[in-house]
Amino acid sequence: MIVALLIVPIYLLYNLVKDTDGKLDDHATGVCIAILLVCTLLFSAVLSVFTRAKRHEILGAAAAYVTTEASHLC
Repeated sequence: MIVALLIVPIYLLYNLVKDTDGKLDDHATGVCIAILLVCTLLFSAVLSVFTRAKRHEILGAAAAYVTTEASHLC
């Protein structure tokens, strides 16, 4: 599950950026933000359900996750 949450958003973002030739318009930017939001929420939910991590640990993991995902937009 975690591996899918790491690979699927990168694939989606890569194809979105590739289809727009690297220049995101307003619609594509909104789609990118929505993909990042949904995947980050799913990642945080999976961590909170399947681990004993505390809130601050989940927040740190989610911040690292979204940073990693957002780096694929450039």
